[in-house]
Amino acid sequence: MPRPAVDRQRRRVLAAGTAAAATAITGFPAIVRAQAKTIVTTGYGGIHEKWFRTAVIEPFEKKTGAKVQIKYGGAGQWLASAIANKDNPEIDVPFLALPNAMQAITIDDLFLDITPEMIPNVRDVHPMFYDLYQRRAVGFNYADFGLCYRTDLVKQAPASWKDLWNPEYKGKLILPDITSGGVQELVVLAARMNGGSEDNLAPAWEALKRLKPNVHRFFKNNNEPVPMYQRGEAAVGAWYSARAYALIDAGVKMNYVIPKEGSPVGVLSFHIAKHTKARDLAIEFVNFALSKEAQETFANGIEYGPCSTKAELKGRAKERIAPHSQLVRFDWPKIQAQFGQISERWQREVAV
Repeated sequence: MPRPAVDRQRRRVLAAGTAAAATAITGFPAIVRAQAKTIVTTGYGGIHEKWFRTAVIEPFEKKTGAKVQIKYGGAGQWLASAIANKDNPEIDVPFLALPNAMQAITIDDLFLDITPEMIPNVRDVHPMFYDLYQRRAVGFNYADFGLCYRTDLVKQAPASWKDLWNPEYKGKLILPDITSGGVQELVVLAARMNGGSEDNLAPAWEALKRLKPNVHRFFKNNNEPVPMYQRGEAAVGAWYSARAYALIDAGVKMNYVIPKEGSPVGVLSFHIAKHTKARDLAIEFVNFALSKEAQETFANGIEYGPCSTKAELKGRAKERIAPHSQLVRFDWPKIQAQFGQISERWQREVAV
């Protein structure tokens, strides 16, 4: 019988070998799986949650033995929670949407810097969904923001962002309010079409004031347009493609177009709390979500764009999702510096 000291040494060697093998296979230490930890991420419910669970959460839990909990709400709430609970985060991996994500990356000691060495699948993410965040976050999926209209209520179909000012649309147009996403993009587009830019938003405000007679309502969240389009209360609007297609699939006489100037893009990005107690598991979770398999399953299921360049779109998703070449790019750091001014002027001069 081996002596106790020799036996202990053998156990240490075996344990080290097992951990090394696990690391070689997965890129992460075996302790991640052995601890069977729980991590908290965020979600919006509905169809987004359905496909997020199908493509990411359930296979990740099966692979690792870990548990993933979802905290519901909105990006503003999740960022506020991250700031308030910085030293003891209640959310390990929050989703954030533009423009909240751009604010988040300016706050020191809040989220981890994300590197390819840490998360290997980042190497396959299109640069516009990684470099955008100065490599302090990474995109998971995107949705193009374009024009939709009731085909039975509009004589001249919109084809350009300039068409929002068409007198035919008087009282028939619905647009997002500051709370629902897309306002910053609309302001910059209005500026660009009238000789301005991210550095000069002044032309936007006069143009948006001229647009007000066409506006039936500024919607507070992206669920509000559904009954308005169904009833024919609204005929034209700016909305996310997947939401418009959901109504088309439900039988509403609608169409969705990518304007000739291109579509702004809404992106959900992953941020990893710097002081999370489940750091390794959170890192592995994000890496898993960016894998080719997870990205393909999610994108083809929900018909939102994948951020991985390796993900292949098929069938209807391939026809409906705007390619990267048709997405409008903005100088978000310049816009982020003006968030307060944009919000204040929008509420005082436009959405009244």
